[in-house]
Amino acid sequence: MKNIKVDVAVIGAGTAGLFARHYAAKAGARTIILDPGPLGTTCARVGCMPSKLLIAAADAAHAARHAGVYGVKARVSVDTAQVMKTVRKGRDNFVGSMDEEYRELRKKKLLLDERAVFTGPRTLRAGENTIEFKAAVIATGSVTMVPEPYRAYTDFLLTRENIFELKKLPASVLVVGAGLIGLELGQAMARLGTRVTVLGLDRLVGPLTDPALREEAIKLFSEELDFCPHHALTGLKREGKLLRVSYRDAAGKARAGRFEKVLVAAGQRPALDGLGLEAAGIKLDDRGRPRIDPATMRAGKSRIFVAGDADPFRPALHEAAFEGKLAGRNAASFPRVTAAVRYPQMAITFTDPQLAVVGAARKELKAGSFCCGELDYREQGRAIIMNAGRGRLRVYGKKGSGLLLGAEIAGPRAEHAAHLLAWCIGRGLTVAELLRLPVYHPVLEEGLETALQDLSAKLSGRRACEEKAPGA
Repeated sequence: MKNIKVDVAVIGAGTAGLFARHYAAKAGARTIILDPGPLGTTCARVGCMPSKLLIAAADAAHAARHAGVYGVKARVSVDTAQVMKTVRKGRDNFVGSMDEEYRELRKKKLLLDERAVFTGPRTLRAGENTIEFKAAVIATGSVTMVPEPYRAYTDFLLTRENIFELKKLPASVLVVGAGLIGLELGQAMARLGTRVTVLGLDRLVGPLTDPALREEAIKLFSEELDFCPHHALTGLKREGKLLRVSYRDAAGKARAGRFEKVLVAAGQRPALDGLGLEAAGIKLDDRGRPRIDPATMRAGKSRIFVAGDADPFRPALHEAAFEGKLAGRNAASFPRVTAAVRYPQMAITFTDPQLAVVGAARKELKAGSFCCGELDYREQGRAIIMNAGRGRLRVYGKKGSGLLLGAEIAGPRAEHAAHLLAWCIGRGLTVAELLRLPVYHPVLEEGLETALQDLSAKLSGRRACEEKAPGA
């Protein structure tokens, strides 16, 4: 057995872990990173990148089918075996681009391909090795939550971990969950020829919290998918090579369908099982998770820091990188810990229309403290030209100061407006200051300008500041 002494031990070699090790080392700490594999970040291997490759193929097929509106006629034939081969090739290129970094870490004995388990507040076991550390960073990512009734039917189940290994897309898929993964992959498969049913809960749609936008999104997705925004499962039964799924919809109507596969997209949970957190002296909540300070990434009062999807605060790559950097620096300087100001929230779902929440979400705002400006994309020039005139944009401003607080969007290419808004919110700009910025014509950003003008009029009292959202 080998004894290894370091200043900072990092568990997990994904985005957050790599950033944590790099910035801890940059601060002068002796480091080691522990990961049994498979290596490659969640984003590159099973998340952002392969899903966007599949979406790109789906969007190409969809655009070709609807080109007739411009007088362009095309006959679309989708070879899903070739689609999946292309997705894997692109995915492997993204993962492969990181191999050199892993090889370099191994060469310098900074990466150990072993599973780590805490054996005490300052020690880890990794294979035959004992690691002594001054501080540690947990960056183990997350795993898919499989609802209990489906666990007996593993041969039918798809998750983000295995869906991209399919040789071709199935003829029929049930999607359990209407979050980011379920909506993105469900719509993509439908556009590539798969019969798709999406089962949601409590009318939740992606990241949206604004009741008006949720209802808008449900309406739009229901035009393309068999979308049940709320359901109660009543039965599962194997029928040959198909799984019969029975459920009741929001109105209590009994429904059923037979599917080749079930995509489980009901959420992710931090991958913390088997780490020995109790031995590390970390206080856990009733779900078995450490309480993490998002300003420092410190777990309680321990010498352990948590970053990336292992901390479910904001599961996104740019947040994982930020948290890894913060956790690595604080682990290196422990017991001196420095708090950081977090980015404004930015959550984007790459469906059509795209969904986005930026800054303060609607559910986080106190009634009577804000006004809401709105745009309907059916009336937006560039969206109409693109044959994408559907969806809405809502921006929120603070009464009195006029400070831009946040926005929610269900509309074309919302990713771009989301970034503009996040940058402006981060700079603490007011609605009046935003309206002094130039906007080209004709672009989708004119729609954002229209919503801001509506918000400005309401904040100034020229229009009534009232919520149109049902249930708001």
